[in-house]
Amino acid sequence: MSLPPNPMSGKRSRPTEMATLNSVDRIPVWQWGLVVAVVAIGVYANSIPNGFAYDDPSIVEHNPIVTEGRVLDALMAPYWPTALAGAGLYRPVTVASFAVEWSLWGNTPQAFHAVNVALHALVSVLLFGLLLRWVGILPALLGAVIFAVHPVHTEAVANVVGRGELLAAGFVLTAVWLHEAAPGGGRMRWLRWAALAALYALGLGSKEIAVTLPGVLILVACAEHGMRAGVERERRQWPLYLVFTAVLAGYLVVRVWVLGSLTGEVPAPYLDGLSGGQRVLTAVSVWVQYARLMLFPLDLAADYGPAVLIPARTFDLDVFAGAGVGFLAVWVAIRSRRVAPLIGFGLAWFALVALPISNVLFPIGVLLAERTLYLPSVAVAIMAAGVLEWTRRVHPIRIPIALAGVVVIVLAMTLRTVERNPSWMSTFAMLGTLANEHPESFLAVRARATGLESVGEIAEAARLYELAIEMTPTAYAVVLEVGRFHNEHGNAGRAAELFQQAVQTFPHSPAAWQEWSELLLLQGKGREAHRVALEGLRHTEPDRELWMIVSEAYVAKGDFPAAVRARLAALGAEPETSENWIRLAEIHRMDGDEESALAAEARALGVTDDDPEPAPETHPLGVRGS
Repeated sequence: MSLPPNPMSGKRSRPTEMATLNSVDRIPVWQWGLVVAVVAIGVYANSIPNGFAYDDPSIVEHNPIVTEGRVLDALMAPYWPTALAGAGLYRPVTVASFAVEWSLWGNTPQAFHAVNVALHALVSVLLFGLLLRWVGILPALLGAVIFAVHPVHTEAVANVVGRGELLAAGFVLTAVWLHEAAPGGGRMRWLRWAALAALYALGLGSKEIAVTLPGVLILVACAEHGMRAGVERERRQWPLYLVFTAVLAGYLVVRVWVLGSLTGEVPAPYLDGLSGGQRVLTAVSVWVQYARLMLFPLDLAADYGPAVLIPARTFDLDVFAGAGVGFLAVWVAIRSRRVAPLIGFGLAWFALVALPISNVLFPIGVLLAERTLYLPSVAVAIMAAGVLEWTRRVHPIRIPIALAGVVVIVLAMTLRTVERNPSWMSTFAMLGTLANEHPESFLAVRARATGLESVGEIAEAARLYELAIEMTPTAYAVVLEVGRFHNEHGNAGRAAELFQQAVQTFPHSPAAWQEWSELLLLQGKGREAHRVALEGLRHTEPDRELWMIVSEAYVAKGDFPAAVRARLAALGAEPETSENWIRLAEIHRMDGDEESALAAEARALGVTDDDPEPAPETHPLGVRGS
């Protein structure tokens, strides 16, 4: 595959085509870039009034690093502020951007959304500039406009935490543009390589998908110069790839240091238990959805977990359909390599960039998420520009027909995007939209159960909650939530079963251990509560709540000295509270130690209770990630 070096070469243009091209070429390129930016901003402008929705509160609104403007601390903190050791994600550039913004305009979600829209416009303009390397102004313009209005980008742009996708795409496209500029020599080459290394580091710190940048650069070189010449060209730049390797290695070292593990990501609950082969079959079955979302993005969803998509455990119809899409893509790439090489280039771009989020190499936190397709969807713009360029060269008389078709597609996409943006107004709006469009989704089932519980329809809520568990039995947050529901409504036996199921699913989280041991304690089963709480402490980091339960179990047995020691351990787990000191005073009095009781009460007077309410527990123990 080799792209034509001069996009304006080819057959002599027909009069109709010449009129179209001349009218376009008379306008400076920078003005067309401005048009792309205006289109991108206009289509996503109605997302600016949105608030913080779903994952936004955890990552932005309730994240101390963000709300206290601790920009540098983002370098040594997980993306999810409530992440346990060994879990979570590492995206310091994205978190730092939120911290900077919070220091500028505080808790004003509209400002965060406005920045997202501006970043999307910038990425669209970068793409327009990149397309100009391979095609004329008109195909580049229309390809960039298709990217700017594409409905699959709604989640990345209209939801604040989509920021990572926007930043990563911006850094990758900037690096591609810089790499393909005049190489130069001497000092300029080293400066360019240093800039590329910085862009790679910033991209990795924004979203993990930027890891594909070195592969993208090789792909672009092969597309522009031919396979053999492209590989040889990049081989001569081996110091650059050595620098990329050093940047990636440094990033991974820091990531392991911060998260406690290399991947950090908790795999999607519905992928848990799949063998490697079954996971690959599941990934292949999703290829149909990739093609549909890229080419016919009418049906969109905030969640693609069960039962919107079902993991494949055998060679079922979805797997064969996905394999068919893959073979069709390869056939199209081969057939078009001479007449329209950009089509094959676009397909190769998608395959390469989507690889880290495909679940082929390793499981990730989602089966499919529209936001993760932001950078891969550059392929659609490349292919659209390639088709228009091929039409210009081979069938110039059909240019007006092709333009009319593109205009219809752009208008249809624009309407769908504008309609979709308000669905991210709030968590309630997002879940409501999901329930209306995909009532089979387990998230929608869970949301309906919550709503029924709030209006007193307990029996129906219980049925739906159990259905949600049946669909995702290893989703820690769901199992824990349903256990709490049964506990609150008097079904202690079922609650205990679910708390036990939760700790088996994710033993390193203290929440289920706390709920289970507290339930046993309230049932008068002090010995069992003591055993469960200590077991929880063995699996988790020192936890105040679990030590408090151990202390109360000793109180129930009348072992007051042991209860004092356990309560002191609870006080050693930050933060201290006056309530804990007062309870310690009571235990001292039960033990007949009035002096220690008075000292504990005095200490309680000096403690300020500023223990913040924890952020909503979603990912990494919930159902959305990546």
